[in-house]
Amino acid sequence: MAGRRICAGYYRRYDGKVVYVISTATDDDTGEETIIWTAYPFAETPKYYTSSKKSFCAFAEMDGERKAKYKRLMNMKVSAAAIERLEDEGFRGPARKRQRRQLEEEYDSREYQQSTTYLAYAKDLCEHYNFDRSKYLLCVKEKRFAAITRSDFAKLKEDLRFLDNALKTVLAEYQDYFRERFVEGLSIRKYAEAHQLNRGSVDYLQKKFFSALALLLKERDEAEGKCRLRKPVQN
Repeated sequence: MAGRRICAGYYRRYDGKVVYVISTATDDDTGEETIIWTAYPFAETPKYYTSSKKSFCAFAEMDGERKAKYKRLMNMKVSAAAIERLEDEGFRGPARKRQRRQLEEEYDSREYQQSTTYLAYAKDLCEHYNFDRSKYLLCVKEKRFAAITRSDFAKLKEDLRFLDNALKTVLAEYQDYFRERFVEGLSIRKYAEAHQLNRGSVDYLQKKFFSALALLLKERDEAEGKCRLRKPVQN
């Protein structure tokens, strides 16, 4: 695997954890390639890690099965806000390919209702809203499960309806903010400029919104007696 090319983007570790690879670097003394990455969902305070390319490309044993330690998630797209934050930290954003594959031709490697906390669940719904809605509309238009399983489509539909209804009712005060940030794709910086706010104020608004949505997600699960978070691994 030494010749494997590691590109910026999301990767799923063999144990289910998702990470975002930012870039690669070369050790000046040994010439060894190093992978620079951060955990996903992104923390409020950025924390970065490094792994040798040899370790990153290695295999691991999981439940008696040999798996690649990290597998690329082709359909998880980094948001404009995440790119902006990386650039603010001094990292270059991911290179964009000119050729775009059609949505129906892509394999949906995204997992639904697999967050570890309700706050992460709330962030996941918002950051993937445009992709999820496009996927849903494609399936409805084609009258088939386009690059998605029947069970994942049910989760996708359930989450979209819940979020849309929440924004029309309990979270109506955040409706315009959500549209500008997660539908139109404004970064925190551009949203702040458009509304003549400082970045700290927008960060605080986003934190309030995510917390409010997380609370609703938790209350829904408690009312229905169902947990939509990732189940802990049983030993």
